[in-house]
Amino acid sequence: MLTRNAKGSTGWVVVLGLLAAVVLFGWPSGAAAQSSSDNPAGYVVLPKIVVHVTGGAQPVLPGQVATDTLIQMTNTNATNPINVHCWWINANSHCGTSDGLICDTNADCPLGTNCLPFWSNTNFSLTLTPGQPIGFTASLGLTPNLPCESGFPGPGCPAGHCAPTSTGTSCFKDSDCMTAGDTCTAVSRGAASGVPENPFRGELKCVEVDTNNNPIVANDLKIEATVIRTTVQAPPAPPVVGVATTAASYNAIGFQALSQTAPPHTFAQPLCLGSLPPGTPGGVACNTSYEPCPGVLILDHFFEGATPEFGGVVNTDLTLVPCSEDIPGTVPGSSNFQVTVQMLIYNEFEQRFSSSARVQCYRATSLSDIDTLPGPTGDSFSIFAAGVEGTLTGQTRMRGVTGANGALGYGILGVACENFRETPGGPILATDAFNIDHDLFNANGDAVYIEP
Repeated sequence: MLTRNAKGSTGWVVVLGLLAAVVLFGWPSGAAAQSSSDNPAGYVVLPKIVVHVTGGAQPVLPGQVATDTLIQMTNTNATNPINVHCWWINANSHCGTSDGLICDTNADCPLGTNCLPFWSNTNFSLTLTPGQPIGFTASLGLTPNLPCESGFPGPGCPAGHCAPTSTGTSCFKDSDCMTAGDTCTAVSRGAASGVPENPFRGELKCVEVDTNNNPIVANDLKIEATVIRTTVQAPPAPPVVGVATTAASYNAIGFQALSQTAPPHTFAQPLCLGSLPPGTPGGVACNTSYEPCPGVLILDHFFEGATPEFGGVVNTDLTLVPCSEDIPGTVPGSSNFQVTVQMLIYNEFEQRFSSSARVQCYRATSLSDIDTLPGPTGDSFSIFAAGVEGTLTGQTRMRGVTGANGALGYGILGVACENFRETPGGPILATDAFNIDHDLFNANGDAVYIEP
């Protein structure tokens, strides 16, 4: 099963993901049933959602880069409507308290306060008509509601009412209204709320549910994300020649629903990715069982600072999230839950190196910052640096290591983004996002505790 699927890129970078993917070791052979980014599913995860647009608490000034993420969601069932329940998983840190300034390090905070993680979530629900695609930006969402198209009666698209005067009259289109000036207002089918903060970094998780928000055994949901970056210019100055706008797309990682316990379903029962984790307390059962999380992530990539023969300088940003998650915070110790990721790095001579990284809820980093201090200092000495490895490309194999909290599993998910510059430290001129290949599956299972 192939999951490296770069849905889009900009400029001359279109071919680069394919080049890095096949240089060394080819495609892995995986388990017969595991997560996929190529097929519709019942539970899907977008690990990388990034927003920092103008108008937020921390303004994007002229000359700086604004970022937003376009979400494209589709009901692949051409016959029946589907209900979808989603969560924005907020991985922002704040100064001192959960409503303090958004920060990355203590240096971003006022004197006397520290930059602390405050994981939180915001949910929304909506109904998609048969075969319906929708699109919205993470910054704005799709509000105040998700109406049916005028003149589109059918499954999942109930009749509306004429407004503003004859509100009791049912209608599907404006011409159904008998009073002049009335329009047909469709019945709301939910809304896609935007992210709760600006700036924002985190995930989007969605599951196919029934009308009571209970997960069901159905696999009709497909989602893609496109991270868009552009340089803010000061009006009314004319556009600056050479300023780059980039767009990098990837597929959501989907887990197909396999089976379900007998009702009544409760939110104390997790979604099980594979089997129930062995440390789960007695009396807990799977709400719904899905395909297992990957056992090993396989990232084919350029080494940091590589200079391909077609020109430019390349570096790779890696985003990792745990497969397991306790969204309502009901499992003891889940607030401090983290996964240690073991990494084996191979260069083109098949020489092997090793490193590790800790992932607590969400980890976004350049490869070179995994084993050096954040920022450019020391990057040339990183184990991921082209000068250290002696080759342009390599492969990194990653797996989660079992830890103390047995109620949650230790699988990991990820997405990568290659950035291309003309010179080291220069502006990013093109990007290419892609799903990470995987092999085998996490036999110990993972658990996702959800809330209504």
